Amino acid sequence: MTDTNDSKDWGEEMDRPEHEQTYEAFLDYTKWSIIVIAIILVMLLLFVYG
Repeated sequence: MTDTNDSKDWGEEMDRPEHEQTYEAFLDYTKWSIIVIAIILVMLLLFVYG
């Protein structure tokens, strides 16, 4: 995420570090999901045509 600290955009009820941690976790899970799916597809390709 960006390192800008626009405090006017974040209300008192919002926990900015928690939002950033959740966003980073989402990106990590998405990245690893894509990698696992790509590996599965390559293994299927090798199984069918190998």
